[in-house]
Amino acid sequence: MIRLLFTVLFLVFSLHLPNPAHAKALEKALKQSVKYLKEIPEVKWVKVRRNSVILGWKTFPSEFNLINTEAALRGSQATGRTVYVWSVRYTQKNWITGTRPYLCKTTARNGKVRETSCHF
Repeated sequence: MIRLLFTVLFLVFSLHLPNPAHAKALEKALKQSVKYLKEIPEVKWVKVRRNSVILGWKTFPSEFNLINTEAALRGSQATGRTVYVWSVRYTQKNWITGTRPYLCKTTARNGKVRETSCHF
């Protein structure tokens, strides 16, 4: 009886874990939702890694805060997940998410901005 219970619990939990195909689909949706950022002259490059968008900025436009917020919102709406938008200098091409230094970070969840450090 206990073995059956553990088997059922294992199956239920394994169905809820994201698989690599699901992760790739979410990353693809995130890439599609922020591809408009390549049109902004001040953004030199855009990278998407899992649920994070990394923006390489050459200069700061007057709408810097709005651009970061909009990217986080669009990504969150497209994936239905928490999305982090990290802004760094364009020279930090090999920057790893979560490390220092970075310019600012914006987090959106369920189509709403939860927090931002972009106050330029």
